[in-house]
Amino acid sequence: MKLAYYPGCSSQSTCLELGASMAQVAPRLGLDLIALESASCTGSREIRSANRDLFLALNARILAQAGALDLPLMTVCNTCTLNLLDTRKALAEDSETRSRIGDVLGELGLVYRPEVEIDHFLWVLLERVGAGRLRELIVRPLSGLKVAAFYGCHLIRPQHHYGFADAREAHMIEDLADILGCESIDYIGRTECCGFHTSAESEKVAVGLAGRYVRSASECGAHTLVTPCPLCHTVLDAFQGQMSEQLKTNLDLPVLHLPQLVGLALGLKPADLELSRHAVAVELGID
Repeated sequence: MKLAYYPGCSSQSTCLELGASMAQVAPRLGLDLIALESASCTGSREIRSANRDLFLALNARILAQAGALDLPLMTVCNTCTLNLLDTRKALAEDSETRSRIGDVLGELGLVYRPEVEIDHFLWVLLERVGAGRLRELIVRPLSGLKVAAFYGCHLIRPQHHYGFADAREAHMIEDLADILGCESIDYIGRTECCGFHTSAESEKVAVGLAGRYVRSASECGAHTLVTPCPLCHTVLDAFQGQMSEQLKTNLDLPVLHLPQLVGLALGLKPADLELSRHAVAVELGID
């Protein structure tokens, strides 16, 4: 199965283990990922407030590159996914802006392709690979592993992109965990904001926000959190020391990227998935 692949920034910088894990997992799933090597950042959520046309052009350029390959586009970041979806919606609704952005792309020899399918890795797993094939590929069922899903905001909100009547209805990660043999843990915060974008204004607020969720997951018996978003991972993993200080408790809950959880079930070793790069030691009893 061939897909255009947009790795985003984090998997190539602050979360190198995400990129490394994806590279190991993809071929085992039968995914042939064609990386968009010259694709730029989607602008997080900040560029749009400073320069909307730049934000739209950055994202339209990525869609144009995928369109030139005539392939669906796969992402590994919630925020990148939302930015691409927002761009497609904005350009569909405003012909004047669409023409202006089209002219910018034309100067680069590109054509905007609104028909490009935008898929997050989580959706690819459940909808393109499918539960039946995933079960066939499992080498190491993760029986006994208690997993707390952390969705974050941008893969379930705003609801007009994703079809939820209520974002709290999301159960995709739990569905995947069940396929892999895990036990899903319910806790306070599974569909809430991690505070990543808040941290630019007040790190203390972000730490307090996410810390409550990590504590709840731990108290409910989770062995690990798992998130489909590297920005959420950055907060939940790297800030745990500060969370412990602020909440006056000892938090020590590992946080896995989605392809790392899948990779363990596919038989990959922790070293293959670069689990040693995490701030919180990942000790799950899996060799």
